Amino acid sequence: MNRKGFVFTETIVAIVILTSALLLIYTSFNNVLQSEKARVDYDDVAYIYRTYYIKKVLDSLNINGIIENLKNDNNKYFMTVGKETNLLFESNESNRILFEKILTDFDVKQIIILKKANISNLKKCKSADDSNNICNSYFTELTEDMREYIKTVDIDIKCDNVLAVEFENCKDSEKCYKFYSWVSV
Repeated sequence: MNRKGFVFTETIVAIVILTSALLLIYTSFNNVLQSEKARVDYDDVAYIYRTYYIKKVLDSLNINGIIENLKNDNNKYFMTVGKETNLLFESNESNRILFEKILTDFDVKQIIILKKANISNLKKCKSADDSNNICNSYFTELTEDMREYIKTVDIDIKCDNVLAVEFENCKDSEKCYKFYSWVSV
């Protein structure tokens, strides 16, 4: 009886099974690696705490006035908040200095308040040339990285608005690191 053909077939089958297993392991590892890279930049615990602290400071200023303006304007899906936002400092101008110090110490690059109900509409914006004014402001007022972060925001809690913050850590002169997080307001 000739066994050479059987050994050859058995070897081919073993190679196919091992190759399939290695491809499956590589694909799983690559998916875990990609999600871990996103997790490092998006919603890191340290930056969630910083965002929560910024929210508390904004609560003590006049964030409710900004939220009311955003709620009453159906043509706006988000609003940028910063040290130039005069509505925050109506009651006390000296709070502007404190707020600027917090933004500097926390390496804040951009703060926005989003209407939760319209986040899915923002995700549909493809370019600044859209006839939609909201998409135009989305592309001109927000950084590309912030737009990418908004695409990942999936909120399943009860809230009307979201405070999203972009942090840019440039302590190392060679490279800047960006981090993102959000809290409900």
